[in-house]
Amino acid sequence: MGIVLLILLQNIVFGSYIAFRLYQAFFKKYNIWLVIIIFLILSSTFLIARILVRTFGIHIPHSIVFATHLILAFTNYLFMYLVATDIIRLIFKLLHTPFLSHTLQLSIVIILTLITTIYGYINSHDTKVTEYNITLKKDLKENFKIAAFSDLHIGADMSPKRLGKEVSKVNEMQPDIIFIVGDIVDNNIKDLTEAHLDELKKLNAPLGVYAVIGNHDYYSADAGTIKNLLDKADINTLIDNVTYIEEKGFYIIGRDSLRHTNDNGSKRENIQTLYDKIEDKSKPLIILDHVPKGLEDGQKINADIQISGHTHDGQTFPLNLIVRKMSYLSHGMLLDNGFYYIVSSGIGLWGPPVRIGTNAEIIFINVYGRNTNP
Repeated sequence: MGIVLLILLQNIVFGSYIAFRLYQAFFKKYNIWLVIIIFLILSSTFLIARILVRTFGIHIPHSIVFATHLILAFTNYLFMYLVATDIIRLIFKLLHTPFLSHTLQLSIVIILTLITTIYGYINSHDTKVTEYNITLKKDLKENFKIAAFSDLHIGADMSPKRLGKEVSKVNEMQPDIIFIVGDIVDNNIKDLTEAHLDELKKLNAPLGVYAVIGNHDYYSADAGTIKNLLDKADINTLIDNVTYIEEKGFYIIGRDSLRHTNDNGSKRENIQTLYDKIEDKSKPLIILDHVPKGLEDGQKINADIQISGHTHDGQTFPLNLIVRKMSYLSHGMLLDNGFYYIVSSGIGLWGPPVRIGTNAEIIFINVYGRNTNP
């Protein structure tokens, strides 16, 4: 509810400001309140669609939902460019120097916003591969390769066709094991169609495909429903479970997701409880946990690797700068006393279907044991 109220407040403030400036530039012959009301409704379509789907279960075609996402992206950058040019206008006014007319200023701002939105959309679909080489502080039976990705957010912008391209990219790496680290579905479990499951079923790794769920998966359905659907795609869903990969000699702890970033964790097992289920504690241990909360859990149980997602690395400028300041790690890898802590920026998107200053990402990890380091 907090994020909904925040977006609503943002829409009212941003929308009223933009509408007034559009009125000054193009619509002076119309009633100003009519212009403001129309623009406020238009800029709020993302929120309206979200409420209709989540609260009332109303089906809205993906093309319309996607259009509301684009409007949100366009409005955000229109506001930023407009504020920037209005600051310049104010400086020129203080210097008693003529500036652009309102019409020319708004025309330039709209063109810049269009270019930014188009670039951001194209960039969001250009998935990069980030490769890491990791040497564990414990012995392995044999080295292995991990492909990991998070935050598919299957919905209006993650069609089966696009998902198929991402699956092919993962398979081309020829990993030994594949991890899906939460937020598989964006908002509505009905968006996870048979066609999506058919594409996920094509993921190919000799040691299998393992998934944990994320906060958005809980927004769309209960954990059991998600697990039953992923079972159809031959994906092993770990929800506060421990599994041992005999062939290579390591354990995986798949954690139940925090329901949101500030969740206190009371609805899931304590990490120590999960660790107590491990029979041979000398073996390497990988934690899969959608929401990254820092090094504490991994260090507490002498884990070797944690892979998380959730942050999207802030997804768009300037939010990415804020997320990087607020997060322990918004993207990348930290090494602390033999514990490798990795956060992915994810493949899919929430809200505006653009990436500015961040990349869609698949992670590829070469894992070496203390005894098998080349």
